[in-house]
Amino acid sequence: MDSRIKPSSRLIGASGETSFLPQKGMLDGTAFTADWLARMALEGRMYTGNAGTGTAPITMAGAYVNTAPDLDMSVPSGQLVVVTNIDINVEAYGTTALFEAIGVYGKGGVIAPTSATAVTPVNHRLDIGNDSGVTIVSDGTGATYMTPAASIVEFARFGQDKVLTIVTAVDTSPRETVGLHWSALASGKWPILYATDGIVRMTVFVSGQATTGFISVTFVKPPMSVSG
Repeated sequence: MDSRIKPSSRLIGASGETSFLPQKGMLDGTAFTADWLARMALEGRMYTGNAGTGTAPITMAGAYVNTAPDLDMSVPSGQLVVVTNIDINVEAYGTTALFEAIGVYGKGGVIAPTSATAVTPVNHRLDIGNDSGVTIVSDGTGATYMTPAASIVEFARFGQDKVLTIVTAVDTSPRETVGLHWSALASGKWPILYATDGIVRMTVFVSGQATTGFISVTFVKPPMSVSG
């Protein structure tokens, strides 16, 4: 049996196709009914970028400054990106203080300066190249550049009134770990980064006194047409 489906004409990049198209299938002939994100990964459309790797964390902002996020991803016009996961892990603090982490996306802003640290997002399909077409940077301290200028959406937020001071003495009592583990699936919020003119961007802010740690962002690049 030849199973066919009719694509939606309201998808970004849709060409108004009205004919029915063959349904996706596996090599053994079974219908492709995998989770959408799993399908994006299998098709080579999922990427992850890491600010800080291994045992080398980045130094995060000591206080929230809306013009200097700790991670910035800019997407050029005509490209579609959907952020699916953000993971923040804090390695060290200075004194006890307010801890906040915020995820924001919106339109406009300026491309990050060369003083920022480039982050290369890696394709989850290792046999496919890492040319995602987006620009990701971290450690952009002291610059006034990367905040979205319009249509700003704060889609992720985490905070604590106080964080723990890490002790150096021999103390085996439990320690509280602080971090943000955000998922589009879990939250029901889907940051869709797409514009037909100018750039769109997603930024992550992490503030805490003398904080170091790691930021990981995962995103997908869905097809831009019914045949893409």
